[in-house]
Amino acid sequence: MTSTQTGLSPAQRQRAVGSVVAAATGDALGAPYEFQSPVVDSEDIDMIGGGVLGWEPGEWTDDTSMAIVVLEASLAASDHHDLRIETAQDHIAREWYSWSLGTPDIGTLTAQVVRIAADHARADGHYAPRAADFRAAAALVFEELPASAGNGSLMRVHASVLPYLLSPEDDAVEGIDAVCRLTHVHPDTTEACMLWGLAVRHAILTGELDVRVGLHRLSPERRTLWTERIEEAEVSEPAMFRRNGWVVGAFQAAWAAITEAGPIPTGKFAQRDTLVAALDAAARAGYDTDTVTCITGALMGAALGPKAVPPEWRRMLFGWPGYEVDELVGLVERVIEPMVRDAGEGS
Repeated sequence: MTSTQTGLSPAQRQRAVGSVVAAATGDALGAPYEFQSPVVDSEDIDMIGGGVLGWEPGEWTDDTSMAIVVLEASLAASDHHDLRIETAQDHIAREWYSWSLGTPDIGTLTAQVVRIAADHARADGHYAPRAADFRAAAALVFEELPASAGNGSLMRVHASVLPYLLSPEDDAVEGIDAVCRLTHVHPDTTEACMLWGLAVRHAILTGELDVRVGLHRLSPERRTLWTERIEEAEVSEPAMFRRNGWVVGAFQAAWAAITEAGPIPTGKFAQRDTLVAALDAAARAGYDTDTVTCITGALMGAALGPKAVPPEWRRMLFGWPGYEVDELVGLVERVIEPMVRDAGEGS
């Protein structure tokens, strides 16, 4: 992997951490409001726990758990943590399957893929599915349900892009796509993941929010469609996108929440207020609130870093596989370590 930049700067490293921490924060913040109607303005949004699935305050859901598996898989892949390697994808498949056996929350489409992949594996004499089983299952589900384009891969795309911060854009796109296609193959889903993943990458590298940075990679027809979708989000409230279990609805609701929060200000307290405002708007959207708020946090945290997350929220974070915020931070730091080492800052 090559890049004209020799290593991540301290600010970029912090923003990489911020993407994962703020995504987990959004996930836990939105969890108690999941499956419910939009939250009225008179009701406060806070890290309260509860909801239909009875989450503890600060507990993240499947969104962050699946992202953690992606990050851990990258560590086992190679020196540069390339998720395109089959052994890395086999790791993801195996660990997602193991996690799925005990989770109270998993997306409908993802659950179908896991079940079919496990059936394929057992038919071949394997105790757990491999990446090939997942890809075959994803293709079969798409064939049976061609209109189904859930948001279950968008919620983890920030993890997929982290190993490729200093790689050519082509590598980043291939890494995003490889992880996405383990469960989701609908064009709306693969394109949404590419656009949001490249936006996260751009935010980490520059501190700027720009969800249009990947549009040039689409065909003219699809570029026009996604431009219209983005523009619609920019003049709408997040709650307008009620079908936010659909990947496009989730994408639009999250971008609407970020747009509503306004441009990034200067000053750490103003930036914290902006991130909180974006997460608040996303959580108020209703329905698939954990995912909408998670992907909102992933992009906002990529631009602002972990300290933009209120410290009282950071301290509360925990979830599968027994992690708290310090473990999340350490995991990200290990993933990006080769990019630090290349700059002569690591061992």
